[in-house]
Amino acid sequence: VCRDFIPNMISGASQADAAILVVPAKVGEFETSFARGGQTKEHATLIRSLGVKHIILAINKLDLVGWSKDRYLEIENTVVEYLCTLGYKRSQITAVPVSGLKGENLTESKSIDLKHWYKGPTLTGA
Repeated sequence: VCRDFIPNMISGASQADAAILVVPAKVGEFETSFARGGQTKEHATLIRSLGVKHIILAINKLDLVGWSKDRYLEIENTVVEYLCTLGYKRSQITAVPVSGLKGENLTESKSIDLKHWYKGPTLTGA
C-alpha cells in the first residue's frame, strides 16, 4: 500500500492547482513528521516541485490537544515558514484546524472550544 502512495501522489499532484498538506497536532507526532527526513517536509517539497500553487495546511488532531490555539499557531508558523523557503508566498497558504476522526471543521464547525478563537474557513471552504 505505502509503495503505491508516492507514484499516485505524483500523478495527482502534477495536475493539481492546490494540495491539502495534513499535519498532526499531537505533541511528538508533529515534531517527528517535521524533523529531518519527516514526511511533512518530503510531501511539501514534492508538491512544490510538481508546481502546485496553493497549499491548504490541515492541522489535524487538534482535539487531542484541547483545541489549543497556541499549539495551532506554533505548528502553523513552523510549517508556513518552511513552505516559504520552498518559494510559496503566505497568500498561497491557508491553515485550517481540524479533527478528521471527529469530523470537526471539515465541512462545519460545532466545537465551542474551536469557535472561541478560530473564525476562518472549514477545510472544504478553504
